[in-house]
Amino acid sequence: MKISTNYREIIADEIKFCRKKINDEEDIKKKVYYYSAAYGMTRRIFNLEFDPQLQFIDFILNSSYKLILARISAIMSGDTSIPITNDFFYNLANCLEVLENRIRNDEDTYDVLEKIINLTSTIDGNGYYLKEKGVPVYVE
Repeated sequence: MKISTNYREIIADEIKFCRKKINDEEDIKKKVYYYSAAYGMTRRIFNLEFDPQLQFIDFILNSSYKLILARISAIMSGDTSIPITNDFFYNLANCLEVLENRIRNDEDTYDVLEKIINLTSTIDGNGYYLKEKGVPVYVE
C-alpha cells in the first residue's frame, strides 16, 4: 500500500482493538458493532491518503459488515434458518489478526480479504447452502 507508515499503524491498531473486542464480547450485535470500526478507520484513512488497495480493503470490510448485520437482523426478526455460530466470529477474528499483521508489515492483503468474504458467504443463503452440501466455501 502506498500510505504512510503512521497510517498503516493506525489502521492495524484499530483492527487489533476490534478483534479483541469481538473475541471478548458475547452479544453478536455488539460483535458486529465492534467489527464496523475496522472499515470505519480504513474509510477515514483513505479519505486522507487515498490508495487503491486500501479502498479495496475498506470495500471488503464494509460489505462483509453489511452482510453480517443483515443476517443478525434476520435472526432478531425470527429467521433462524441460517445461524451465526461462535466459530464464525472466532474465524473472523483470526482473519482480522492476519489482516492487521499484513497491514502493519506492508504485505499483500488479497488472500485474507478473500477469506473474509468467503467466511461471510457462509451466513448468506447460497454460501450456507454450499457449506451444508459439504463444499469448502471457507477454509482456514
